[in-house]
Amino acid sequence: MLTLVAGAILSFMIFFPLVVATSVFRVLDEKQSSKFLRIFFPKYYLYGFVLSVIGLILSTYYENKLSMLIFLLIMFGFIFSRQVLMPMINKSKDLGDESKFHKLHKFSVFINFLQIIGSMFLLVTYLK
Repeated sequence: MLTLVAGAILSFMIFFPLVVATSVFRVLDEKQSSKFLRIFFPKYYLYGFVLSVIGLILSTYYENKLSMLIFLLIMFGFIFSRQVLMPMINKSKDLGDESKFHKLHKFSVFINFLQIIGSMFLLVTYLK
């Protein structure tokens, strides 16, 4: 069960940049893509948060401390990104502060990257 949750997190996190983002930026202009992403990302982060909570609950049930820690870190990444980082990114974009926007966006990508690594670690470790 832990591998299913980790696989679900990994798959949707990889699906976004490979399919959704490339499609959005190919089809929509900057203003439209910005509107779409502001609607999309809160749901993206909420979905990841819910999956990581499920993983945390299952890890607790199986008394697996390592997966508890990793799911907890993944969960905090989603909630921090949704509640703290995303509003800061949106504000910097609205104010036209491109430098701050790019720094914050890079930080959000870094958090996503760590979450992907955590999910991959869980898959490799518990896929038996």
